[in-house]
Parts: sequence; structure tokens; C-alpha cells
Amino acid sequence: MCTVLLALISALGDTLPGYMAGIPIWISALMLVDRVKPSQRRQILLLFLIGLVGLVFGTLNGADHHYLLRALSANQMVVAMLIGVSFLRIVALAGIRSDETLPRGKRALLKTLLGTHLFGSVINISSTLIVGDRLSAHRPMQAVQGLTLLRSFAACAFWSPFFAAMGLTLVSAPGARLETLVLYGLPLAILALALSAWEIHRHPDADSAGGYPMHLGALWMPLLLAALVIVSHLIWPRVSVLTLVTLISLLFTLAWLTLKRGGAGLSEAVNHVRVGLPNLSGEVLLFAAASMLAAGVAATLSSLDLNLAPAHFGPLQACIVLLILVALAMAGMHPVTSVVLAGSILAPSVNDPNLLGLTLLMGWSLGVALSPFSGIQLSLQSRYGIKATELLKLNLLYAPVMLVICSLVIWLYGMLHPLA
Repeated sequence: MCTVLLALISALGDTLPGYMAGIPIWISALMLVDRVKPSQRRQILLLFLIGLVGLVFGTLNGADHHYLLRALSANQMVVAMLIGVSFLRIVALAGIRSDETLPRGKRALLKTLLGTHLFGSVINISSTLIVGDRLSAHRPMQAVQGLTLLRSFAACAFWSPFFAAMGLTLVSAPGARLETLVLYGLPLAILALALSAWEIHRHPDADSAGGYPMHLGALWMPLLLAALVIVSHLIWPRVSVLTLVTLISLLFTLAWLTLKRGGAGLSEAVNHVRVGLPNLSGEVLLFAAASMLAAGVAATLSSLDLNLAPAHFGPLQACIVLLILVALAMAGMHPVTSVVLAGSILAPSVNDPNLLGLTLLMGWSLGVALSPFSGIQLSLQSRYGIKATELLKLNLLYAPVMLVICSLVIWLYGMLHPLA
């Protein structure tokens, strides 16, 4: 919570440098490292050490000291956004009914696809686990149900202002505009969901599979919040989107708790700080380590006067980068790491940050959907017993079709914005 408060003070005024908000992140990282799974801890430690070595080498070799402050900042605004958005889970859970009989059939699965996508666009992977636990409460989860959860979650990365993908993209592609990214990303999400709906409809188990009992009354929150962020950004364009998302998430939750629960609402918020926030340890450590990695890579490249970026970053280069991002995801690299690296390396050649931003969002979404090593796929495998090979088979059509669609959107953007 100190991180959130310091990040907001820094963003809304000039009284505090941004890197100060990173100090409590590193303190929290040291305190919470034991809560992280060993496999994830090893990955985080590797990123941290590579970044630290690069940072020390670059600094000793004449790199500017601002890279040290970049590492200290620990992606503070993205972490603050994750913390702020986590409070929305309190509101989301209140709109979910867990005592109803599961509806079955294709229609129920399609409602689950859309509803989980809308929930996921605000509360991230929590929505998938909430719905997944309900679907698997009385019988093992079927592959078509797992596919529904996977696609509904992955499509959020194309457009959602509340998704970590958007937060890190806006940091890695400085100057990218939220409204532009949403304008191109939202139709991509709709196409991805439409393709997924068609595949789910054709699946042989769709008629017997259970869906989640979604209600229109429970879906008002993600739609309202997305509208609030976009309108607020248009009214206050100088305030970063990450700051607006963090602030709106906190104020919205506090207002809802006050109206619905009165005095008990405050204790519920305090309980989330004490119990809920430590559950973000994995994400907090990953973003902190990614910050160290980005600073280390940038410091090393600067000190050696190396420029790995192409001479020009246009639609062709964007398509190549998209393929590389997906390949890295398939090899096991977390999207946080690949997006940070891509942003650091490509920055010198980027004339249009929106083109880079779109590419990073596409790479994140497709990487999450296709890679058996992504967080959501690992959850489906370990928590619900769905085989990685089964998901790979179900993605055989989705992968090439979405790569072609994303490439066409990149070229369309290049045609409409020739400077790209």
C-alpha cells in the first residue's frame, strides 16, 4: 500500500521522484520471496541476476546513472496498478453466484466465454480461477471448458486497460495512446472470441459440458470501469493511464463498499490489504526482476554503444517481432520479460509508439493463449488436470488464423498511419 500511495503522489504531483515508490516494492520482495513457488522463484532470480550483472557492467563501463534509478523504480506504476486492480475482486465476487446448478450446452459455454472475458478484463486471472473452481467442483473439467477459460482470458490482453499487458506496454512503448491501442485491440479481441466461439460450438463435447451461470447484472462492473478509464483519460490526458486505472480502482471499490456494507466495508478492505495483497507476491517479484533486467540490458547496450534495433520499425518489422514474441513464449519466456526486452531493444528505431504497443499486446495475448508454459495454461494443467498436449491440439487452428489476422491489422495500421 505504501507503493500505491507513493506512486500516486509521484504521478499526480512533482513533489516526489517516481523511483521512491520502488523502494517498498524491493522491501516487499525480500519479505515475500518465500511465498513464491520454487520454479517461479528460480526464474525470477535468473532475471534479477542477469539484470544486476548488466547494470553493474554498464555502470562501471560509463553508462548513465539513471539506469540505477530505473532498476530501483521496480516498474512501480505497473505494480501499483496491479495492487489497485486487485481490490476490484471484492466487488466482482459479490456479483457471482456459487449456489446455482450449472447450465449445460453450447449456449452456456458461449455465455461463459463472454462473461469470463469481461470479468477477466478487470480482475485478470482471478476470474479464470473463480469460474474454473466452480466448473470443476463436482466433476473433472473437460477440455472444451478449459479452452473456453483459456481463450476468454488471453483475449483480454488485446485491449483491457486493467490488464497487466496494457500497463507494461504503455511503459515499454512510451508515447503509445490508450485510445488507439483499444481502438485496434478491441476488434482483435472480438475476432479472437468469435473464432473461439466457433471452435467451441464445433467441439464434440460442447453439448454435454457445463457452463458458468452468468448474469447481466454481474457484468455491469467491467463495462462501467472500462468506460470510466477511457473517459477520464480523455478529460485528463496528461495523467498516465496507469495512474487513472489505479486511482479509479481504489475509489470505485471504496465507494461500493461504503454504499453496500457501510462500516463493515472498511474492515473488508483492510482484510484485503492483510490477506489479499500478499497473494500478489509472484507478480510483484516478477515485475521487479523485469525492471532490473530492462535496466541491466539498457545500461550494457548504452555503455557498449550497441544498437540492436532495426534502422526502421514499420509493419514488416512489427510482424517479425510478433513472431519472435510468440516463439519466445512457446520456449517458456514470460510475456513480462519478452515485452520489457523488446521495448528496451527497439526503442531507438520506433517512430510510432502505437505500432510497437499494438505488437507487444498481440505478442502477449497470443503467447499466453498458445504457450504451454504460460501462467494460465499451467493453472489449467495443474489445478484442473487438463493436458498440455490437449490444449496444443485445440490451438492448431487458432494459432495460424490469429497470427494472420494480427499481421493484417498491423499492415492496416501502417497504411492508415504512414509514419509508422
